[in-house]
Amino acid sequence: MNRMLVSSAALLIVAAAVSEAADVKSGLRPGQGVQAFNVQDITGPFKGKKLCYR
Repeated sequence: MNRMLVSSAALLIVAAAVSEAADVKSGLRPGQGVQAFNVQDITGPFKGKKLCYR
């Protein structure tokens, strides 16, 4: 039982290290523009209307 726990812990640590080392590319790149997106306004003078924030 103890040997299995130690093996599992070691495997978890190795998996975490490998996933940390992965080169994650998410989000906008420097200089890249944001796409337009529509929202439903629920308050204020435009209540009930769809607006484009860009």
